[in-house]
Amino acid sequence: MAKKNIFKVLLVLITPIVLSACNSVKQSDFITETGFLRGYSKYYEIDNRYVPIIRKSEEYFNNMNIEGAIESLDDEFTMYNITPEGAKAMVKGKDQVMNAVGNFFSEKKWLGANVYKWGLTDNILVQIEEDFYQTQDGDKESVKTLVVFEHRNGKRWREWRFKPKKY
Repeated sequence: MAKKNIFKVLLVLITPIVLSACNSVKQSDFITETGFLRGYSKYYEIDNRYVPIIRKSEEYFNNMNIEGAIESLDDEFTMYNITPEGAKAMVKGKDQVMNAVGNFFSEKKWLGANVYKWGLTDNILVQIEEDFYQTQDGDKESVKTLVVFEHRNGKRWREWRFKPKKY
């Protein structure tokens, strides 16, 4: 029962941000040199102290540089998958991230992602990621995820990932 309550509380907290940001993302969309869309809403604080950390981490990740990408992680970093059944810790610590991301890049044939940054205020970043993968038959498929990042002491501390359930 507690897991379902956590899910409901997080959903209640995030829904207003997502709904209000939906109307403003188009204001500053642009396409990267690799052809993926990047969107920033008016709720994204460009002068936020975490922007350089976020940008550097994304640059490393987009270049599939795992060692560089984990530099921005807190030693106690934890990534949670949020489902209707509750929150489940998927990875904890840099070593587990290194292993998981390595497998992610090698197994899924990740092609890149569209990223829609809906909100950055103080130490919280909210975004939608649309990751693209090459399937075994050569087609392309995508997976969209709502992601909430929490930072502390100049590092990414916690991450919550909400993947819509396909019906």
